[in-house]
Amino acid sequence: MSFWATPVIADEILESLKEAEDAYNDKAYSEALEAIDYAKQLILQMSSENMATFLPEPPDGWQAGEAVSQSMGMLGGASTIERVYTRADQSNGGRVSMSIMGESPMFMGLINMFNPAIAGADGGKLKKIKRNKSIVKYNAQNRSGEIMVNVAKKFIITIDGNGIDEEELLGFAESIDYAGLKAMQ
Repeated sequence: MSFWATPVIADEILESLKEAEDAYNDKAYSEALEAIDYAKQLILQMSSENMATFLPEPPDGWQAGEAVSQSMGMLGGASTIERVYTRADQSNGGRVSMSIMGESPMFMGLINMFNPAIAGADGGKLKKIKRNKSIVKYNAQNRSGEIMVNVAKKFIITIDGNGIDEEELLGFAESIDYAGLKAMQ
């Protein structure tokens, strides 16, 4: 992922906001809204790219693809970043997808999933990972699982794994820079 584009994006955001102001002053309201929406998407894109710095490097014996960012307008403008990790030796399988979602006004609904009654009803177990509430679901027979981590009611991290032991899946969850995420503005 290239972070050199961030200043260029910031300039484009300011230009788009200026276009919105000019259109508003000219009473071209739909044009003003379009420029504001464009600036919002650029801001969400920049936020996603900043979150990529908190996705860990692959552990020994694993490789990672590029982090992919996107904004999710359907979730109230959430920013997400995702990275896929695969075991270097594919004879033993192993694939993990790790994503961070932030900046969504819809978080309160997602955070309710961390209620013990709700988590347990779906087969999940509550667990603290580096002082963050998480829900761990693991199927030993299929060697697959999912971990969702609530970080300061501001970010939801999802770690999905297939062809992986539960300890390895937990290792991925523990490798995230939670302190850095909590400090992110």
